[in-house]
Amino acid sequence: MKKKIISRAIFFKRAKSYQKKLSTDTKVKKISRQLYILSDKHNWSYQHSWMGEPMLQTPEDLLKMEKIIFEHKPKIIFEIGVCWGGMLLFYDNIAESHDINKILGVDIFVPKNLKLRLKGKISNKVTLKEFSSIDKKYLNYYKKFKGDKKALIHLDSNHTHEHVLNELRLFDKVTTKGDMIIVGDTIINYIPNQKHRVREWNNKKNPKSALDSFFKENKKYKLIKDYSENSLLTNNPYSHIVKKRD
Repeated sequence: MKKKIISRAIFFKRAKSYQKKLSTDTKVKKISRQLYILSDKHNWSYQHSWMGEPMLQTPEDLLKMEKIIFEHKPKIIFEIGVCWGGMLLFYDNIAESHDINKILGVDIFVPKNLKLRLKGKISNKVTLKEFSSIDKKYLNYYKKFKGDKKALIHLDSNHTHEHVLNELRLFDKVTTKGDMIIVGDTIINYIPNQKHRVREWNNKKNPKSALDSFFKENKKYKLIKDYSENSLLTNNPYSHIVKKRD
């Protein structure tokens, strides 16, 4: 008997059902969280690169980001926290196929040797700037760069509660209805404090606690849980918000 091939629509319907079941599977979630905690002791997120430049993301987060960009369809991307440049290159590489017009990379310091390496790899869609992401004097620059285009803003710089909360407050003045903000490294909220890599943030005060505080004072956004339901090794659980109204 000839085997029946399911349609694309049925495939995605089933995949959605699998995702819902996975989201409530506490055993899998517990194991995945434990795996993240153990692998983080070996700096798992530091072991990946894009076009030879470190990116400090998990492979799962890359796949998730492409899915988000494909579905959300931003024209402008803000990468707040360039670090080693790998994620900026990722955005630039998929810009053409995803109809992205411009990309802005912001960091308080971009090493000269990184600028030289990026020069031969990056397109003219990318603008790289050195300043603090929460410096209010650049608010108009952000607004002008975005214009009236739909934007995706990836906050991945300083992960202290205060800094992230100030970023959210500032970019609230930049975003318009339909824009998305991704708050990087919300995983800090869900794992034990890192003794192998001491930082200013901890599992009480971190990007997720900043996002929670932001939600208490600002009702113009909604949390998109769908992008976190099937995540197993992610830096950014429950971090995706979309502006509902101006």
